[in-house]
Amino acid sequence: DVVRDTVCGLALRTQECAYVDNKTCPMDINQRIKGLDWPLTGITMVGQRRLINIEWAIRFVIANGVKGDYIECGVWRGGSSIFARAVLKALNNNDRHVWLADSFQGLPKARTPHDTDIWSKMEYLKVSLEEVQTNFRSFNLLDDRVHFCKGYFVDSLPRCNVSRLAVLRMDGDMYESTMDQLFNLYSKLQVGGVIIIDDYSIEECFRAIVDFRNWHNITEEILSIPGDETGRCWIKRKAVQLQKDQYARLVPKTKS
Repeated sequence: DVVRDTVCGLALRTQECAYVDNKTCPMDINQRIKGLDWPLTGITMVGQRRLINIEWAIRFVIANGVKGDYIECGVWRGGSSIFARAVLKALNNNDRHVWLADSFQGLPKARTPHDTDIWSKMEYLKVSLEEVQTNFRSFNLLDDRVHFCKGYFVDSLPRCNVSRLAVLRMDGDMYESTMDQLFNLYSKLQVGGVIIIDDYSIEECFRAIVDFRNWHNITEEILSIPGDETGRCWIKRKAVQLQKDQYARLVPKTKS
């Protein structure tokens, strides 16, 4: 609980940094719990409720014998993955690794009409790999079970060396980024594993989830996260054959 409330800035009541004009203001505890603000010095934006969901997902796959690692795609300052590593360590689970996939230079420019370039212009979202690693060290959690996949998802995820996933946490905001994650990682998520969508309330992400599920006839119930407004998850109950032709339309012929 201490790690959880520290990484989201709740324990120290850190200020909010407004995402529109970067002005600071006092923390609204209800906003912070739900992950609806941007902490000035916290190292995750997801809030207390979605962190609790991460712990639930890890405990769920362990209890149900689902093999595989944890990956977070879109990590900002690394706080959510730090918490995931802390949970595994507290449970004395030495079999699972934590993977962090991120460009470590902010979000990409839109490559199709599904998205706009608003995200790529937000300097506050640009956090270096070195800063994330330093944050892990601050909790004494940067060890040989923590791995980094650097680059925009369209480039980095196809070469990410993770072979089996039990928990897939997606936080990419954009339609294209969401598709990059799903088409490259959903087949690695084991049956019985948990997929978490941080940005379900963002229209572009929501549309990507709907399209992907429709293309692959995925009917598993989408679950709300108790006490949270934006995140969702589902438990993978069956394997699917990826419709790669759908994804090919989104991937540039010459990737940057």
